Amino acid sequence: MPINRNGMWPEVRPSTGGRTYSILFSPDGRHLISHLAGDRVRVWDLTTRTPLFEWTDTHDPVFGPEPSTVVDLEVDYLGNGVLLCTDLRTGLTQSRKWPYEDGWPLSGVDGRLEFLVTTAEGEKAIVDAGTGAIRCVLSGATDDVGRGVPSPDGRLLAAPSWKTRRQPIPIWSTTDGVQRAVVPSGGWISSVVFLPGGARCLITGDDTTKVWDFATEAVVLEIDGDEVAVSPDGNRVAVTGDDAAVVIYSTATWEPLVTLEDAGSVNTMAFSPDGTYLATGHTDDSVIRMWDSWSGRFDHDLSGVTREVHALAFSADGRRLTTVTDDEVRIWEIAGERPAYRLPASDCAVNTVAYSPGGGVLAVADDETVRFFDATTASPAGALEPTGSPVLALAFAPGGGMLATACEDGTVHLWGAGREHVGVLDGHGRPAWYAAFHLDGRHLVVADDETVCLWDTTTGQFVLHLAEPGNRVDAVALAPDGRGYAIGTDRSDSLAVYRAAGTEPATPFSDTVSCMAYSPDGALAVGSEENTVHILKDPGSGDWNGFLNGHAGQVRSLAYSPDGRLLAVGCDNGTVHLWDAASERRLAMLIALDDGGSAIVRDSGQRLVDGSPNGELRFWDGGAAATSPAGTW
Repeated sequence: MPINRNGMWPEVRPSTGGRTYSILFSPDGRHLISHLAGDRVRVWDLTTRTPLFEWTDTHDPVFGPEPSTVVDLEVDYLGNGVLLCTDLRTGLTQSRKWPYEDGWPLSGVDGRLEFLVTTAEGEKAIVDAGTGAIRCVLSGATDDVGRGVPSPDGRLLAAPSWKTRRQPIPIWSTTDGVQRAVVPSGGWISSVVFLPGGARCLITGDDTTKVWDFATEAVVLEIDGDEVAVSPDGNRVAVTGDDAAVVIYSTATWEPLVTLEDAGSVNTMAFSPDGTYLATGHTDDSVIRMWDSWSGRFDHDLSGVTREVHALAFSADGRRLTTVTDDEVRIWEIAGERPAYRLPASDCAVNTVAYSPGGGVLAVADDETVRFFDATTASPAGALEPTGSPVLALAFAPGGGMLATACEDGTVHLWGAGREHVGVLDGHGRPAWYAAFHLDGRHLVVADDETVCLWDTTTGQFVLHLAEPGNRVDAVALAPDGRGYAIGTDRSDSLAVYRAAGTEPATPFSDTVSCMAYSPDGALAVGSEENTVHILKDPGSGDWNGFLNGHAGQVRSLAYSPDGRLLAVGCDNGTVHLWDAASERRLAMLIALDDGGSAIVRDSGQRLVDGSPNGELRFWDGGAAATSPAGTW
């Protein structure tokens, strides 16, 4: 499960992109698991408020019976079930065979970890996680029994249907597997939550929470909102709904006790084991916010960082690499594998950067402004006049006599060697986020979300549509000889490689394309959202010749050095991986720290940290975790 199990590369604080689907506190209150969009799971240390791991492609990890352990089910390459247990103190994972095809974790009697499984005979059974032995079979349970929801004491189990959310909900005893009750649906059901004591439960759905009483077999109360969390002692319930406030109610009187202050778009909630905090996950980011559950005031958050490396550029001589992370631009010395400069931050997000063909100037596009810097000293060297729309892409003509700036309003502005405005290419109507000059220095390839077009920069005239894929265009790359290009769309089989305009494309890729880059000799590197980079040495053939794996974050940007020896891979967690393109060996990883410092991990394992990591880096040596202090390696 852990990404960096072998200890070579550090764990790095993740970005804040994506929706949070669920939150789970450890029984001792020391750790928290957050489930995120894209099958990502993070484990947080609540003492230091820093992440320990980010995992991908997990099943449904939960905290194990032993302190500081996480248990998950996986299927190995032979199709066999494997139960994994990771010790959060050491980062080590132990595995053993799992005799069932599936399993949903349950908190059983006395806090035992159990699983609801389907046996070889097709029965639904509750089994012990430690031994895999069947503890009871649920009588009358059908195939459509979904993920089980246990009562706080583990003695009752509700299992709504996974096929339809409008069926009645059976309640079983986990002692003998006998069905004890049935709760009518009365509409769409999103979840069932038991209140302590087992006399009542909450039924949520259709933006309403109903309180069901087992003794009277009736709904005794309805509350607006269908996302709920119950405090450990059962005395309070937090309720929210679409665009609604989070209100905490007393379960004795069902009167509101407190409302969270400006909680935002809450998608999931959980009380801490001592009831002090209410943690909220949201629909628009992966930040976990902690609230004082008694006063409703915000206390702190678990946010990671927002340092997605979304743009990379090598200098013309290949000696420096510029990285763009949100509103920050850094220049790294490649030969010495060290940071050279950190450009002054602007008030806006930086979208892209580009070196002039001669290598003397670095252009930086932030919002509507394009700033220039001396590529050697990083001193300011002027700016372009704003055009009234954010600049999304930059492209220098091969001879350096022209600069094209592609904008959010669909226009492409052309600038002369003296930085004077010389023309506008207008006609896209949609944000133009990609621009690249042909080798002839006259023709410009421009892409928006729906089309890839060719323009004549001398006449300012549209030439032809290179492609209209029919799906949203996500990535474009122009071959170095100008005779081919590649287009990635938002379909799963999204990569189309063209030898030339008007030809039928090869479609060799089946994963989601996040970014692309051609090497000087014509090889095509393709980044996917599976944390990998695939290499096509002959793009038109459709035969994959290379594969780079082991990136701790999702790949967001790629750049080859001018001589083709190096490939830089930027990830969504703020890391940049440097690879030897020929041997496909990772040489180093560059990491920008929150405090302005940096960290570099070389292939030899040597580490250099300049600054205070503030819990951002955790290296795993011989099974022991250690945070690197400033100035050491």
